[in-house]
Amino acid sequence: MKNRIKKIFLVLIVIFLIGFISYKTTMRSQNEKLNYEKYGINFNPTRTEVGLKKISENWKSDYLIDEDYINDNPISQLKLKEVFSFSDIKNGIIYENDSTIKSGTFKSKIIWLNSNIMFWKNGIESEMDVYEKNIDSVTTENLLIRYYYEDDNGNKDYFEAYYYQINENEIGFCGTPAIMEREEQRISGKPYFGNITKKQADSILEKWNKN
Repeated sequence: MKNRIKKIFLVLIVIFLIGFISYKTTMRSQNEKLNYEKYGINFNPTRTEVGLKKISENWKSDYLIDEDYINDNPISQLKLKEVFSFSDIKNGIIYENDSTIKSGTFKSKIIWLNSNIMFWKNGIESEMDVYEKNIDSVTTENLLIRYYYEDDNGNKDYFEAYYYQINENEIGFCGTPAIMEREEQRISGKPYFGNITKKQADSILEKWNKN
C-alpha cells in the first residue's frame, strides 16, 4: 500500500513539474511577443513626446537577446534556466533604416526590453537612436542618443548621449576606459551620462542635416 502511494506521489510530482515547465515556457513566449508588439510601431506616439525618432514601416527589424546572458549560459542550458528563473532577462529589437533614400544620417534604433514571468516586470528599459555621417572615405562620425524609461538602478526618464569618430586607418580602438567609467556609474546608482549632453547631440544633428 505504501509503495503504491509513493508511486502515485512521484507521478503527481512529475506531472506538476512538466505542467510548470510548459506553463512558464508558454508565458515567457507570450510576454516577449506582447513586448515586441507593444513597443514597436505602436509605441511611436510616446517616442514623439520624448523626442526620439519614430519607427518607420519600411525598416528591417530583428530580435535581440542579451549577449552576456548567452555567454554565461550555454544554449543547451539557456531555456532550462529561463524556465526556472524569476529574474529579468534582457532582450529587445533592432530596427535598421532600409530605405533607398536614407533619412538624414539615421542608421538604426535599438530597443532594450525586460522579459519576466512576473507580468508586471515586463516592459521597456531604454532605446537608442544611432546616427552616422561620413566625413571622408576613411573617417566616420558617430552619434548615439539613448533614452532610459527606467534603468537598472531605477532612475527614470533621462537621456545619455555619445559622440565619437572612427578612422579606418587607425590600428585599433580601446574602449576599456569608457567601459570602466560606465561600470562606476552603474555602481554609484546615479543616472548614466555620456560624453556629450542631449542639447549638444541635437546641435550636431542639426549641423549634419544642414550640410
